[in-house]
Parts: sequence; C-alpha cells; structure tokens
Amino acid sequence: MFDPVLLRSLTGTPLRVRCAVLPVPAPGGGAAHARHEWSVLRVTLRGAGSTGRGEATLLPYLEAHRPEALGAQLASAEGRLAHVISPVQLPDLLPPGPLRSALDTALWDLLAKRSGQRAWELLGVPRPRPVPAIRTLPLLGHASLEEELHHSDGFASLKLKLGAGAVEDDLARLDAVRRHRPDAWLMADAGGGWDVDRLRTMLPKLADHGVRVLEQPLPEAQAGALAALRRPFPIIADPHRGEAADLGRLVSRYDGINLKLDAVGGLTTALGMMEQAEQRGLLVLLGSPPATARSWAATLHAAARAHLVNLPQELCVPGESGEPRRTGGTLAPPSADLWG
Repeated sequence: MFDPVLLRSLTGTPLRVRCAVLPVPAPGGGAAHARHEWSVLRVTLRGAGSTGRGEATLLPYLEAHRPEALGAQLASAEGRLAHVISPVQLPDLLPPGPLRSALDTALWDLLAKRSGQRAWELLGVPRPRPVPAIRTLPLLGHASLEEELHHSDGFASLKLKLGAGAVEDDLARLDAVRRHRPDAWLMADAGGGWDVDRLRTMLPKLADHGVRVLEQPLPEAQAGALAALRRPFPIIADPHRGEAADLGRLVSRYDGINLKLDAVGGLTTALGMMEQAEQRGLLVLLGSPPATARSWAATLHAAARAHLVNLPQELCVPGESGEPRRTGGTLAPPSADLWG
C-alpha cells in the first residue's frame, strides 16, 4: 500500500475544488440502460500549479446521487477540503458515494502529477496491465438478450442478470446463454430477487448450466439463511457501506464481495477493503456501473488485487475522446495524460 510519509510530503497546499455534473448518452446494452438519463460527476482540483481530475457515475435511480444531494455534501466539507489533499482523510469528511470517489480519484491524479511518479507507484500497487473483463447481460427481453449474446464473442466471461420473473424465466435465460455461448465462464446475479425456497430450487440448476459464481441471491433481510446453506459455488454480495467493518458481517454469510469504487467511496477505501477481504479469505469481484474512461483508469489500479473484474459499458462525455479502450474483452491501462 501507499507510503503515508510520502503522502504527507505532498500535502498541505490550498486547493481549489470544482465539481460539474455532465450529461452523457446512455451506454450500450439495450433498453435496460437506455430508459435512464445518465450523467457523471467530474471533480477538478487545482493547487501549486498542478491539476487532478476524477469522475464518478451518478446512478439515475438513486436519490443520493442527485446533484442537490451531492451539493449539500460538498457544502458541508468544502471549507476543510480547501486545506486537505490527502486521500486518507476523505472518509472523515464525506460518506461513501460518488462525490468521495471522484475526489479520491482526483487527489491521486493530482499527487501523481505533483510528485512526477505514476499513481500506481504512489499507491504501492503493481503497474496496471491489460485486464480481461466480464460482460454483463442485463435484464432484457428474449430477443434483446439474443442480440446481446451475438455481440459477446470477444468476452471469455459473462455475468447474467436473473430474478425479474418466475423460475421458468431464469431457466430460459440460462438456456439462451448456453445455447449461444457454451464456452463462456458464467456468473449469475439475482439482484436480491429470490427467496430462500427459490434459491434452493435454483442452485442445482445453476450448477447444471456451469455457473461459477452467484451474486446477491436474497434480499438482505433474508441473507442470514446463507450461513447454513451448502452451495456448489461461491455466493457473493455488495458491501452496504465503505467500511472494512462491514466485512465482518458478510463473512459468515458470503464467500466474497463485489466492490465498486463509487459505492465504497473511492480507490483508497477499496484497496483497504480488498486487503481486509484477502485476510478473511473472501473472493473479490471488482465491479463498476457504466463509467467513463477516467473512472475505469482508477479502477484498473485495483485490478491486481481482485479475483474477477467486471467493467461494463463505457460512458463518453460528448466532444471528448476516451481511453483506455477495449480490445475485444480486454481493457488496456491508461496513459498518464488521461489519469495518474
């Protein structure tokens, strides 16, 4: 991990903080994404002749991601942010979420430019390398799912969303995937849409279809049943808070976690949680909502500590070119000009 002495040597300069909400076109991936209006939060930090930038996705269906909610968070912390540029101090100023994540990303970018080192060197992580990514197949109608599968050949690994209808609907989706992609490594995500009886019914059927990992099969209120449930493959969950302490609650029920930088509060927090997860023997899936190339660039700096990487559709700010770009199902690391 990063050297706190080096971080302190790079901090202490007053900062100018600027935030902007930028509308972006809906990502590819069918009607599940196209029905929402998407935007990203961009944070720009300037101080002592250096500029750092970070971005986070604002999920259009969450009240806490609305600009007015983020504005209130920024107003409560703005006075202290002007004098603080260490990422390790952000959890004391802001709750987990897109604002803290974008600020964290911008701070590491600023520190990299100020120090003349790359972000991965400052972070004490391996140099980012091309990452094979999982392609998500969202909850679409049968014809749209078939179309998605026709465009999935470049991805060795797939994540199939389930749980929107009856058991028969889930089985039809699994059959469609295996009909088109019998070769694919496959995980499933029920989105908390099953009850315990349905989970018991589905487990052997998922195994028959070669599913290797299952995410969030039960709503949190019923998740205690997982502690005594035998399963043929790992079952993972999303941590509810950006705190390593949350892993203590999850470890008795789940075999792994799905970490998203924007959800837990940024790259700094995610790396700490990944270290805690490794100590507890938890599998780590590093995920992301649809996101810009700058957001992906930060996420890729945590990829070496993850067992699986799920980076879905790209969001592009109109008039700007993005990188890193995918080559088939592989995502290339960023240049220093983009981030870090």
